[in-house]
Amino acid sequence: MRTPQNQEEVLTRMIELEREGRYDRAVKVVEFWLKDSRRDISRDGLLYDQMAMVYIAKAYKRPSSHEESIHQAELNLEQSLSLSDQQNQNDLRVDLFEIGSKYELLGDISSRDKCRLYEKAQGLLLRQLPLIRGDSYTAYGKTLRLEPFRAEVRKHLNAVIEKSSKAGCQVH
Repeated sequence: MRTPQNQEEVLTRMIELEREGRYDRAVKVVEFWLKDSRRDISRDGLLYDQMAMVYIAKAYKRPSSHEESIHQAELNLEQSLSLSDQQNQNDLRVDLFEIGSKYELLGDISSRDKCRLYEKAQGLLLRQLPLIRGDSYTAYGKTLRLEPFRAEVRKHLNAVIEKSSKAGCQVH
């Protein structure tokens, strides 16, 4: 296999490897790209987010590495969140929703840290809601209605609260 030359090739290769069940190799492709000077550093959050998804898939498919995969997914989500928090806070951002939804998944599959992961998901979803201002958002010549997105965030927030309650977590 030739070395990916751009982020699109990196993500395509990562997906191919993930589908083959080669999770660790999929992550290595992205980690290697993160050291490449040609990358667009503004997209690093997406790359960490995608590595988290590979580890979530690995946690589902490989019981022997379940907890370690959850831990690695969380480390990548923390890195993605850290990069997200450095971005312009005035623009409409969906990354808090994306990261929060992945924490929700981690809570669903965790046997040890369910409550802590659900709490993290809830916090991120709560942070996302006030950032969805107005009725629509226009970028790159396209206008999107915001109510469907707002409703999706609320749906996940309610689900996290319900799952937390069922798991016996203290709901804040």
